[in-house]
Amino acid sequence: MGSGQSLPTGPVAAVIGDLVGSRRHLDQDALFASIKQAIGQVNGELDALQPLQMTVGDEFQAAYSTVEAALDASLLVRLRLAGTCDARFGIGWGEITAYDPELAPMAQSGEAWWNAREALEEVARSASRHGWPRGLRTWVVGPEAEVAARLNGFLLCRDELVSAMDERARRVTLGLMLGQRQQDIADELGISQPSVANRQRDSGAAAVVRSHELLREAAR
Repeated sequence: MGSGQSLPTGPVAAVIGDLVGSRRHLDQDALFASIKQAIGQVNGELDALQPLQMTVGDEFQAAYSTVEAALDASLLVRLRLAGTCDARFGIGWGEITAYDPELAPMAQSGEAWWNAREALEEVARSASRHGWPRGLRTWVVGPEAEVAARLNGFLLCRDELVSAMDERARRVTLGLMLGQRQQDIADELGISQPSVANRQRDSGAAAVVRSHELLREAAR
């Protein structure tokens, strides 16, 4: 289960997320209730140095001990928001300076937050860049160049797969990310176990889940 911890000395993975197209959503109260519920659920699923929380406007922020945990969080939030809206993320690796721990993540500065902001802006810029996939929702800035390039290459493919999924495929992917059995996912969605297996195979859900497992294994 997820929990909050104190910030360590040294680099961490800061996350800044925001909602895509939130201004066009007709029911703003329902929208923000959905994002609040989604980030609350993800906070219960992942350990965080600073759990996800809403900040200003439609933004939310968190800090994790590893980039891999931040990548998991970005995916889980998107999957939790299936059928409501989408979100994009900037992940920044670096140090955080906390001026008032009681106001976290406000009253903080440092390289991790600057890099996360730069990464979020890169996602926004990619939407109008010729030849780039339109499904990109996540970017990483801060690790050494070779590591960042590999992670962002992974994200280009991961996010394109997730962006192409319908709501049910995203919910199948969510269940698999949480370690649920196919039958349990089927029961929750009111469909058959073979239907879950088909969506797992045809939507790319299996590839997405396995790629995250490999990243976590490589980081140990």
